[in-house]
Amino acid sequence: MDSDSPCLILANAIQKELCQGITVSTDIMHYMISVSGMDTLEGIRQTLLDETSSESASLFELILFPDEGFQIPIEALVESFNYSNADEKTICNLLISRKLKTVLHFPGLGSAPVTIPPETIQPVISRLNITRKTDPRIIEALNRFSVEPLRTQCKIRLRNCRWIQNEAHIRLLREVIEKLIPQTGNFLAYLDVILDFLANPHPESDMKQALESEKERLIHLLDMADRQDHLLKTSPMETIMLQGVRIVSIDREEIINRIHILDQVRRNVMGNQP
Repeated sequence: MDSDSPCLILANAIQKELCQGITVSTDIMHYMISVSGMDTLEGIRQTLLDETSSESASLFELILFPDEGFQIPIEALVESFNYSNADEKTICNLLISRKLKTVLHFPGLGSAPVTIPPETIQPVISRLNITRKTDPRIIEALNRFSVEPLRTQCKIRLRNCRWIQNEAHIRLLREVIEKLIPQTGNFLAYLDVILDFLANPHPESDMKQALESEKERLIHLLDMADRQDHLLKTSPMETIMLQGVRIVSIDREEIINRIHILDQVRRNVMGNQP
C-alpha cells in the first residue's frame, strides 16, 4: 500500500491516538470494579486480559470508545477524504494486523500496559463514522462563522449525530450557525439540542411550526413531572404500583434548558417568518 494512501494515513493517525495511552474515566473505572469485583490495578488488568471472560471484550470497548478528544486530531483527515465502507474495512484490517499495544491509566490505581484485543478494533473504527458526510453547505457555514476549536467540535458532532439531512433541516441548521454562533458563548449546547430535534422526521414542512410542536411536547413532559411529583407525595408507592401507574424519569432542568434553546432559535433565527 502506498505511503500516501488515504486508508494508510488515517490508520496511522488512529493508531497514534490508541497507542499514546488512554486515561480511563473515573465512572468507567468504578463500573469495571463493580463488574469484576476487583479493586486493585493487577486485578483489573487480569480481568481485561482474561480471554475466557465474557466481560473482557465489552470492557475494552467501553475504554476505547472514541470520545471527542480522540476524534479531534483525526477530523481533518476524515473530512479531507471520501472514505467508503470498503475503506473502513481496510483501515480496520490494517490496525488488527499490527497487534496494537497501549497503556491504560487508572485514576488513583496506576497504569497498566495491555495489548488491544483484535475484536475491539472494528467497533472503534465504526464509531468514528468516517463514511458519514455532512452537507457541504453546513461545512461552508461553519468555515465562515466559527473558529477553532469550536469549528472542529461542531463537525465531529454533526458526523456523530444521525440528523436527517433534508432541505428544510439543512436550511434551519445553516441559519442557526450563521445567527447564533456570534450571539452565544455556548453554541455547542445549542447545537446538541438542534441536532437532537433534527434527528426526528417532522410532518410539518414549516420548521417554525415544527419547533413550536417540539416545545409543546416538552411542556407536556414538565406537566407530567408535576403530576408524578404530586402523586409520589400523596400516595404510597405500593398504592401507585397496584394502580398500574408507571413513573417515568424526567430531568426537569434538562427539559427547561431545551425549551429555552428552542425559544432562542424561534426568536433569533426564525424571527418573523410566517
